[in-house]
Amino acid sequence: MMNIYINEQQLDTKLDGETNLGQVFDQIQKWIESNGKYLRHFTVNGKELNRSDLDSVGIEDTERLDLYVGEELDVIEDSLVEVDNYVDKVGSTLVGRDSLTEKEAEDLKEGIPWIISMIRTTTKLLNLNLNLIQPMGKGKNVEEILESLHSGSLALDSTKAIESFLEDLRDVKLFLMDLSTRLAVMRLDESELIEIISKFVDQKDKVIKDFMLVNENFQSGKDHLASEILNDAVGRLTGLMSALVSIQTRHTELNWQELSFEDKKLSDLVGQLNTTLSNIASAMEKNDIVYAGDILEYELPEILESLVPFLSLVLEKVTV
Repeated sequence: MMNIYINEQQLDTKLDGETNLGQVFDQIQKWIESNGKYLRHFTVNGKELNRSDLDSVGIEDTERLDLYVGEELDVIEDSLVEVDNYVDKVGSTLVGRDSLTEKEAEDLKEGIPWIISMIRTTTKLLNLNLNLIQPMGKGKNVEEILESLHSGSLALDSTKAIESFLEDLRDVKLFLMDLSTRLAVMRLDESELIEIISKFVDQKDKVIKDFMLVNENFQSGKDHLASEILNDAVGRLTGLMSALVSIQTRHTELNWQELSFEDKKLSDLVGQLNTTLSNIASAMEKNDIVYAGDILEYELPEILESLVPFLSLVLEKVTV
C-alpha cells in the first residue's frame, strides 16, 4: 500500500480510481495549490523523479510518495539557488573561450531568459525598481545588465563578446547575493522586522552622521575608509527597506499607498530615497566627490529625517 507524506506528515487520503502515480500526483498538487501553497519538490520511494516519469509508474510499485510544500517565498528562494548555480556553471564553462558549441549556444538561448524571468519575479515580490539598482555601486543598472546579458547571449562568437558577457554575468551574480540578503530579511519573524524599523528610528541620528562621515573621509583623502562606512550605511538602509516591504506584504489589510504625513506619501519618499542612493553611486563612478558629498551631507539627511515619522506610523499601525 502506498503512503503519501507532505512535509514528513502522513496524508490521510484514499485513492479514487487513479491507476498511475501521475494521476495521484496531479490531484494532490491541485489540492496543495487550492490551499495557497506551492510544491517545492517530491520523491518517489526516496528518489527524485521528473513529473513526466510518473505516468509510467504504477501505484502498486510505489511504497512512499513524499511531497515538500512551502510558501511563495520558499519557491522563489529555491529557484534563486538554482539560478545562482546555473550562473556559476555558465561562467566556469565560458572563461577563456572564444566560441561556443551549437548545443551550448542553444542551451543559453533557454537559460538566459529563465534567469531574467526569475529575477523579475523576485524583484516584483520585493517591490524593487531595477533601473535604480547598480550591483557594483557604479556602471550599468540591473535593467541594463539584463538587457545586455540577453542580447550578448545571442552572439558569443569572439573572445571579446564572451568577456563582455561574463562581465554582465558577474554583475548578475552580485545582484543575486543582494536578493538573497533581502529575502533573508523577509523571512524574519514580524517581531524581528519591527525591531529593525524601531532600531532605525532610535538610531536615526547615528545613520545620518555615518553618511556625513563618508563625506568627511572623502574630503580628507581617506577614500577606503569612506567606502567602508558608505557600504555599511547603505546596507543598513537596504535592510530597512526590505523590512518595510515585508511588513507591508504581511499587512495587506492596511492601505499603504495612502499612508501620508504632512502631505507626503511613504511610496514617494521610498522612491526618492532609491533615486538619491542611485545618484550617489553615479557620482562615485564619475569620481565626482563634490557632488557625492553634497548629496550625502544635504539631500540624504533630509530624506531620512522625513522618513522617520512614516516609520513611526508604520510601527503604530502594526503594533496596535
